[in-house]
Amino acid sequence: MNSSLRSQFLIPIVAMLLLICSAVTLVSWKIASRTTLAATEERLRNVLQLCSVSRFPLTEPVLDQIGEFSRCRIKVVPEVAATNKLFSSKESSGTFDAFAIRLDRNGNQAIAGSPSFLLALSDPKDRFALSSQAFWLPMATGILSTLAFCAMALGIANRMVRRLEKLESQVNRIASGHYETVHVEPRVQDAIASLTRSVNTMSQQLENAKEEIANSERARVIHMLANGMAHQLRNSLAGAVLLLQTLLRRKPDEAPQEIQYALQQIQLAEESIRRLLTISRHGHAAQEQVLSVEEIHKQLDCFTRPNSEHHQIHWHIECPVADRTRQIAAGNSVVSALLNLVLNAMDAAGLQGSVECRYAWDPVAGFHRWTLRDNGPGPNAKIASKMFEPFVTSKPEGIGLGLPTTALLAKELGGSLQWHRQGDWTVFELTIRDSCQREQP
Repeated sequence: MNSSLRSQFLIPIVAMLLLICSAVTLVSWKIASRTTLAATEERLRNVLQLCSVSRFPLTEPVLDQIGEFSRCRIKVVPEVAATNKLFSSKESSGTFDAFAIRLDRNGNQAIAGSPSFLLALSDPKDRFALSSQAFWLPMATGILSTLAFCAMALGIANRMVRRLEKLESQVNRIASGHYETVHVEPRVQDAIASLTRSVNTMSQQLENAKEEIANSERARVIHMLANGMAHQLRNSLAGAVLLLQTLLRRKPDEAPQEIQYALQQIQLAEESIRRLLTISRHGHAAQEQVLSVEEIHKQLDCFTRPNSEHHQIHWHIECPVADRTRQIAAGNSVVSALLNLVLNAMDAAGLQGSVECRYAWDPVAGFHRWTLRDNGPGPNAKIASKMFEPFVTSKPEGIGLGLPTTALLAKELGGSLQWHRQGDWTVFELTIRDSCQREQP
């Protein structure tokens, strides 16, 4: 690639410069030739006119002396090839530039006999020397300029080629599955920098797509496992529920409270299976029950009370009395979402920790809002920004579907799930816009 790019960049430029240099030199030489020819003719004419009007005799010594000063040879001849114009004259010593004028008889200046001509001869080498200067000067200037420009262009080409080589290496790495980006100076705004930024963007998008494909593949596997195990798990749980209910019917007065807690935990396991099937099917359950806020809180407390008592967690739910009768259409989904958040909060709070849940109705925005907070250490910093993405978890035994499921349910119900740290507390805020409330005036 190197030689090809440099050749494509330099050869046209050098060829164009040499062509321009040759054209300028040729034009300069032609103009100089014409100029020196005209100057020679003018010089010889002036010398001959000066001799023709002079008062001294035009003897050979006098003409030789005048010719020495004017850099030419002057003599009187009986005939010439042409007058009053420059022509070429062949002499015994070579060929000369010649100019002749008619010399009338005038006392001792005229040669006896027929009319004579005054002839001036100039060596053409002098004219060629002057025209050669006009040829070599632009030629040398053009060649030196071409070399200087080629050196500068080669440096520019090398710098561009190095940047393109780096870009080529990045593309090759992307093709092999490595999506590192290349640093680009913020001040550089040329086409190569723009192309590098585009390749960096493509690399990041491919990396994100790779993660999404991996997540989709994991989701597909979980979907297959969930569908395969759901029937067996539910049958097992149904058998356990049937056994416990039989015990309760046989001795309702003597049955320990732990049996009722066991039934609640089995219901909680069934709810976990339902959530797993919900995320695997990319949607919420079709069968939803309309529940009031108070009923939702009772179910939430019923499911989580054994866990809070076992770990000695301070567990508290607050709700204004006026809002307890508000109806929520997707009651089962809300219980599932809140249950996931509360259980996560209890795991984070640990032994003798504190978990609080507060409900508030926002009449302006039309939202139900639950604020859950715990005094645990907070999420791991490595996953804090990606907690709502599937399969992101810091628990060794977790699969990272709880919070994504809750966020998905909140979005489907027209709300959202957010979190932040507030002092020593980790706060999750779940908001939904329920259809029952939208129908109210």
